[in-house]
Amino acid sequence: VTEHDFRPKRVSVWTPDGKLIRAFYGPGRYGGGGTLDPRDTSRFYYDGIEFKLDWATGANAPAAIFYRDGQDEVGNQSRAGPPEAPIYVGGRQYMTNCYNSNPTGGHPTVGVWLMRDGVAVPVASCGRAGDWPLLRTDAFKPRWPAGVDPVTSPKADRSKQAVTFVWADANGDGRVQPDEVAMTPAAGGGVTVGPDLSFLLARLGDRAVRLAPQRFTPQGVPLYDLAAAQTLAEGAQQPASSGGDQALVTPDGWAVLTVAPKPFAREGFAGLKDGVPMWSYPSLWPGLHASHEAPVPDRPGEVIGSTRLLGGFVTPRAGDAGPIWCVNGNEGTAYLFTADGLFVGRLFQDSRAGKPWAMPRAERGMRLNDVTLHDENFYPSIAQAADGRVYLCDGARTSLVRVDGLDGVRRLPPTDLAVSAADLAAAAAWRVEAEARRQAARGTGTLVVSVRPGTAAAPVVDGRLDDWAGADWAVVDRRGTAAHFNSDSKPYDVTAAVAVAGDRLYAAFRTREPDLLANSGEVPNAPFKTGGCLDLMIGADAAADPKRPRPAAGDQRLLVTRVGGKTVALLYRAVVPGTKDPVPFSSPWRTVTIDRVEDVSADVRLAGAVDPDEKGKSRTATYELSVPLARLGLTPTDGMAIKGDVGVLRGDGARTTQRAYWSNKATAITADVPSEAELTPALWGRWQFRTTP
Repeated sequence: VTEHDFRPKRVSVWTPDGKLIRAFYGPGRYGGGGTLDPRDTSRFYYDGIEFKLDWATGANAPAAIFYRDGQDEVGNQSRAGPPEAPIYVGGRQYMTNCYNSNPTGGHPTVGVWLMRDGVAVPVASCGRAGDWPLLRTDAFKPRWPAGVDPVTSPKADRSKQAVTFVWADANGDGRVQPDEVAMTPAAGGGVTVGPDLSFLLARLGDRAVRLAPQRFTPQGVPLYDLAAAQTLAEGAQQPASSGGDQALVTPDGWAVLTVAPKPFAREGFAGLKDGVPMWSYPSLWPGLHASHEAPVPDRPGEVIGSTRLLGGFVTPRAGDAGPIWCVNGNEGTAYLFTADGLFVGRLFQDSRAGKPWAMPRAERGMRLNDVTLHDENFYPSIAQAADGRVYLCDGARTSLVRVDGLDGVRRLPPTDLAVSAADLAAAAAWRVEAEARRQAARGTGTLVVSVRPGTAAAPVVDGRLDDWAGADWAVVDRRGTAAHFNSDSKPYDVTAAVAVAGDRLYAAFRTREPDLLANSGEVPNAPFKTGGCLDLMIGADAAADPKRPRPAAGDQRLLVTRVGGKTVALLYRAVVPGTKDPVPFSSPWRTVTIDRVEDVSADVRLAGAVDPDEKGKSRTATYELSVPLARLGLTPTDGMAIKGDVGVLRGDGARTTQRAYWSNKATAITADVPSEAELTPALWGRWQFRTTP
């Protein structure tokens, strides 16, 4: 069961007589993948199975099993995917796994197979020697560089071995012999395979290199010479996050690296012509984990969560673009660039803004421009057919999509741009004014919480906000993306206010979202995973350090939603002295604990109201809640200040897709349980209590 969507994580394919064909990820976010054959688009390859496609009817059926899991020594490399992407050289069909072994970037060890009588036979491989258990056996010890331990213990850290290998099946028997393996004492990065069967290493020591075949044997085996590696770039850099580390080259001397080499920042892509750095393009949130901190894109060309290449270059039949490459984005998008660094376009929409791939009926030829592939869609692929058309396999659903419009790309003509000292001064002044406007719109970072005398002045929790006149409204979310994937909806406009009256704390929310609180409640102690919520972060101890990097006693989170028409409210108390069994929230990479998670539904009052427009749709949707101060351990007094925040979670009723807060904007992640459970008081704003007349 995956942490993300509770669907089956692995699927096994068996023959009727009980032989395992292949076990692979799917369905769900990890599933899908596959590659269309560019020479014969009636063939589609997926996980060792060849499918025949009927373009007239849309039907498909398995036609052959060309590869079985574990059938050869190359397939036993660490985390190696099956041969899937076809490459044609010299009238022969080869296959490689360089685009389907690593979900988020370049894989350190890849293979090349030759199709012989419908079976994929391994003929070459290149990459990090420590990732191949075969090379660590006694027979291959003499091939290792002097002074390097081949690491026979499976518990050893093989990633620290700075050894790169290349193997070619010189005798054509499909097996790996020691005299067919060469090694060099240099650390390797991600490896891709070029259209001429060159191994392209994003890193070999501090270089990016191309290892081209020196010749082919009569059986079609490419032979390589490590000493003849061509330098593509000096100053190769490691990825900044879980993404990138791949290279592509064009026949006319362009090299593209998905982690820019020096002198560029590694948070971006770069291109070199004949080894000379020519351009870079920023990717400020490079990789899967970096995308968890990324905002929703707010401008054309903004790259979010760049991960792995979808394949090699595709070249439109007409137009001015030239070779185009495509890189995946971890938030459900893909990005197209030219070899010389120009942004061409974004395919699909960010998962936090686009329509889900959940149409009632898929129609051939329908437009998908407004659809998102959703976050952690790991294995889309791109291919260009012999007729020049470009196709994309979407990844999670294994649907084929045609990409139109690339033939119409036109380059702007060269022009001169004169910039004077006066222009620079005006630009500097504009930047100052823009930041001042932004700060004025955001506020001072302090939210005034009115303390109303007595219970008579308390707001009525009915969803109507006419008794909130004079409140200080915090801006939670004002962005120009459509809410709930509705083409008729308006940009988000969410504000919130907090007040105290009598013995209760009150909060009010103004939105345009009548279904904001749709939540399945499937995970009882984590409604922040299963839909929408109202969210209050409260640091009840006014004496606590306002810059505290970790929660302290009194720091808590009140999460309020509706499940099955009933109010559900949970209080997450991060630090409760004396707690012996804190509640863990885990993902594969870390665990965050909350000392107590308390169900306070019986103590919380919640109401909502909708103001429809002339079409019957929501113009505004407002919510109110209240909770006893005693439940929070909070005793506000006039002038007291505490750390606090207010926000909303959005979802589709089954999963949470967005998080938005007044103060803490570093909360975009919705794909990692501990990050979503974690409290970060240093990033909350300041709540100032003031007694009103």
